[in-house]
Amino acid sequence: MQMVVFIFVGVLVIAAVAVLLVGLRRTVQPTDVVEARIQTWVGRGRRDYGLDGEKASRQRRQAAPEGWRATIARDLARADLSLTVGEYLAIRIGVVVVAFLAGFLARGNLVLGLLLGLVAHFIPPAYLRLRQARRLQAFNRQLPDVLDQIVGSLRVGYGLTQSLEWVAEQMPPPAGAEFDRVIREIQLGQALPVALDNMVRRIGSDDLAMIVTAIKIQHESGGSLADILEIVAHTIRERVRIQREIVVLTSQQRYSGYVLMVMPIALAVILYVINPSYEKQLFAPGPTLCIPIGTVIMMVIGFFVMRRIVDIEV
Repeated sequence: MQMVVFIFVGVLVIAAVAVLLVGLRRTVQPTDVVEARIQTWVGRGRRDYGLDGEKASRQRRQAAPEGWRATIARDLARADLSLTVGEYLAIRIGVVVVAFLAGFLARGNLVLGLLLGLVAHFIPPAYLRLRQARRLQAFNRQLPDVLDQIVGSLRVGYGLTQSLEWVAEQMPPPAGAEFDRVIREIQLGQALPVALDNMVRRIGSDDLAMIVTAIKIQHESGGSLADILEIVAHTIRERVRIQREIVVLTSQQRYSGYVLMVMPIALAVILYVINPSYEKQLFAPGPTLCIPIGTVIMMVIGFFVMRRIVDIEV
């Protein structure tokens, strides 16, 4: 059994080192040079936006499924992490290996090591989603101010590109950094609609997607873009107001879920401190072990059901 465990750990370590070396190689020696990257941007802008290029580009994006590497790269961009896909995979494998070794070497229990490795497997994605949610929330809070600056710039006679450049200079991150990236893509030869679509994919904001859609409609059909964006800004502010009201009205239910989740765990810890021998009987091998396992499963299911009930889309 020990030989099987050592072989398993060795394979994980070798895989982690291999992924780490691949990531470092791509970081130190990128496969594409600057000229090729600029040509890619320029060529893509010319192909996608000919006479009917935008429609053709949208059809190609819908027809071509997104690979797992592109999905991970998009998630890293949304979390604002300057990591390559190889580096992220190396970190994820390394966390699993370290957790497995810690659990196995601490108690000499293979099951404990596998459980810790399984838990560690979900830690990097959870951290990634947490950073994405925080960045998305911060960006959405800045959107009304961003629209006000764009509308003000358009009304004084600036073009849309100049207005976006002004936003990039005046707004703090993450909005300022994202609009600065849009300006740099345009300077490299990218079309404005494509650069805006790239920003929507990096952020994943529904409000931003609505703004970009309004800009595209105005770009194709004409009209006063300042008036359109002013209406969109009013819509976003009303949506934020309704979301805050919903958070206030559902706060009791959300905190009830937290209390019901923490109370049994706290009670079990208190009983273990008061009478450890009595509490250990509940975790003894046998049919009684199904009680704490079933309790934890039902608590987790109930917590997520309550969160789902109070999660109201606006």
